[in-house]
Amino acid sequence: MHYNCNSAGYYIRCYLITDKLYLKVIKKGLYNMVPRSSYTKKRLVESLLKLMKKGQRFDDISIQDIVEEGGFSRMAYYRNFKTKADILRYHFDVITEDFIKETNTDFYKMPFEEYLTSVFTYLFNNRELSKILLETRLFDYVKEQFDLKLIKTAHNEEERIRFIYFAGGLFNIYYHWLLSDGKQTPQEIAKIVADYVPRP
Repeated sequence: MHYNCNSAGYYIRCYLITDKLYLKVIKKGLYNMVPRSSYTKKRLVESLLKLMKKGQRFDDISIQDIVEEGGFSRMAYYRNFKTKADILRYHFDVITEDFIKETNTDFYKMPFEEYLTSVFTYLFNNRELSKILLETRLFDYVKEQFDLKLIKTAHNEEERIRFIYFAGGLFNIYYHWLLSDGKQTPQEIAKIVADYVPRP
């Protein structure tokens, strides 16, 4: 079963598959099958970021502004997010997971400097989002993700302690690198760290 609808320039065909609603999102001749909730979340993220790029302050943007920009109802918003901050946290989670899947970055298998270069390149490419998190007082969430992605991979208590130290160091390096507007390249930062910080 399917039906057609339109949303903000996208042509959408909706399918009911095993009791779950999926959207076939079509734009410029391309399409992708995505769960309805994933599509809605993605569009709400785009709406918030678009409003911020227009110069609106995060604190001044209302839920109504976001749903109107994306062409959704307030009900659709509250089905997916509780607060505006949740939108940014979700966006950061998605691009982090995509980075891990697409690059196959593995702390244990990659040479240390290569691993660091991969991580700092990802951070550099997403610095605009990090700046938004910094401006909206949500930057601690980046620290939480550093801890989550690194510390959870430890095999024993001794390694966990080393990873706590390493994650804190990486976070502070990134924080000050961000404040300097990324004067060094990801490769330069990775080499400095690899040369002076022992691999945990």
